[in-house]
Amino acid sequence: MNGTIMDKDNLLHVLRKHAMHTSCLKFVEGACDVTEVGDGNMNHVFRVAHKQDSTSSVIVKAAPPYIKCLGPDYPLTVHRCTIEYRALQKFHEIIPGYSPQPYLLIYDMHMFVMEDLSEGYVTLQAELIRGKLHLAAVRNIAVFMACVHSATGHRSPNSELLTSFSNPDMVSLTEQYIFTRPFLKDDPTNHSSEPIKAMLHLVHDDRELQSIVGKFKQLFLEKQESLVHGDLHSGSILVRPTDGGVKVIDAEFAYIGPSALDLGLLLASYVFSYSAHKEKVNDGGDMTFCELLCQAIHLTGETYTAHLTSQENATLHFSQLMPEVAGFAGCELIRRIIGAAHVADVEGCPAAEERALRAGIWLLKNNNTVTSTTAFLRCLQS
Repeated sequence: MNGTIMDKDNLLHVLRKHAMHTSCLKFVEGACDVTEVGDGNMNHVFRVAHKQDSTSSVIVKAAPPYIKCLGPDYPLTVHRCTIEYRALQKFHEIIPGYSPQPYLLIYDMHMFVMEDLSEGYVTLQAELIRGKLHLAAVRNIAVFMACVHSATGHRSPNSELLTSFSNPDMVSLTEQYIFTRPFLKDDPTNHSSEPIKAMLHLVHDDRELQSIVGKFKQLFLEKQESLVHGDLHSGSILVRPTDGGVKVIDAEFAYIGPSALDLGLLLASYVFSYSAHKEKVNDGGDMTFCELLCQAIHLTGETYTAHLTSQENATLHFSQLMPEVAGFAGCELIRRIIGAAHVADVEGCPAAEERALRAGIWLLKNNNTVTSTTAFLRCLQS
């Protein structure tokens, strides 16, 4: 994709070429406003709306051949755009309404058009930072995961799924920035706050921990269990505060991998929020929101188990899944504190960062004992 596609007039020109065959784009034949929205690190995201009728609108996501926030010196596959579009299609086939509806893939331009969710939705992360969480949203996210994992899960995934969601470049990116670089003492992409630097030996000098991380890296790369979102943290989930409605976004990391990955990344988001709000408690707040987050972790497990397709062995399956969930959550917690990509929940609060880091270390070193959400919550006491 050349650089001119990011010009707004050129974007409208491309959309108008497809308007005749795509009903949701009919409005672009009139006067439109084009606004770049979102703060994604990798892609350009535009909102295109009719000037006189703002309800006639779509979101356009375009993938440059590099990481957007870093520029052309950091190349990245444009195939991620096709993967995300396919993932949204599959999500809608399995459980309609839980992700933005995909309308059109413009393959040669490495972009796609989808439903506009600008009105009424905010990221789950923004809600958590505010100390707000609708338990209906917690249930809906768990239902989404259980339905997608069940519908695409096979002991030997079929070749069609493996082909459609072959995503080696994005898988490699995840492998590097979650399972490898944060655990290398001198990797230049890592950074951490000064108080955390005094704790880095707990990660970099612990051979047992390093060996466990290696096990989860191998699991991430080799276990072909189901279609997973691959980046299901609180910033990749939109929620409607009024009723807990959910839309899962940013699926460019989707691939056929271990179901526990999605669960682990999600539960890590709740741990980050707990760590931040626990420190606010220590400054004179109350425990209400922290208790709600613990309830959310329990509710996620209960709802996920209840919505697995095969109920005969669902509880046993979940108990066997939880050690993997714990390990993936542990890797995510550690890498967000000492790696390249941090989270706003705990940024600027060293005590919260330390709490999250210790939780991550505990989950990795004790993953074999974590067979339930109750056991998972022991990480908050570490």
